[in-house]
Amino acid sequence: MESELQYTQYLASMRSYTAQDQAAKALILIGYVERDFIRFYRAGRIEAGIQFARENLARSKSLLNQLSPDEKAAQLHALVDILSFEGIQNHVEIYEFVRLRMQYHQRLTKLTTDQMQYVPWMQKIIKDFGELAQKNGLAYADHLESTLDVIYYVNSHLERKLTVKQVLKHVNQRCNPTNVQRGFNTEMHMSIRDYINVKKLREAQRILLTSHTPIREISAQLNFYDAADFSKRFKREIGMTPLEYRQQNSEVD
Repeated sequence: MESELQYTQYLASMRSYTAQDQAAKALILIGYVERDFIRFYRAGRIEAGIQFARENLARSKSLLNQLSPDEKAAQLHALVDILSFEGIQNHVEIYEFVRLRMQYHQRLTKLTTDQMQYVPWMQKIIKDFGELAQKNGLAYADHLESTLDVIYYVNSHLERKLTVKQVLKHVNQRCNPTNVQRGFNTEMHMSIRDYINVKKLREAQRILLTSHTPIREISAQLNFYDAADFSKRFKREIGMTPLEYRQQNSEVD
């Protein structure tokens, strides 16, 4: 697990994250840390997962302090639901997960403002649900994980010349390339190549609508072959040229 890519490391390079205000970034960070933690949880590596979550959140202590007690409580309630759902989904005996979920929701509701410390409560919740999960062991499939790896890698490298081969080389650290492609096609209803094209064109749309960046520069920024190639692909998928799209929809004066 230590050698595997953690999705949280993508945050610094993701435009949708860096463009947010501090409170929003804190919530996004918590969500990504929780997503990474679930991988440890499913593998039965609770202590390693707690350590991972603690270290990533500790590096952003000032960011987490932007959240109000109510916002922290809401995130803890959500974490309880996530871990409870994992248990209910993967165990025959589900009552203990349901009961622990109810107990934690009641306890969190009664907390006062000065008692609302996100990290200590997160650790308590994880430990309690983790003990239940380890009794029988959670089923775990790499299928969704490999698809998420593809999605995060593509989204974080849109300004590079991305190829399916490059993406598979990245994901192939632990997954069979053929299975990765098959799983991605099944879950996303498109190929990895099509997904790369879709994401690059969506980013191009965003730039066209929110800036005065010249078409040629957008083409170079997103690593299309040239401006003509960019315009041809854009018109084929969007139904108009980049310039026409900007003129009809631009949000910039």
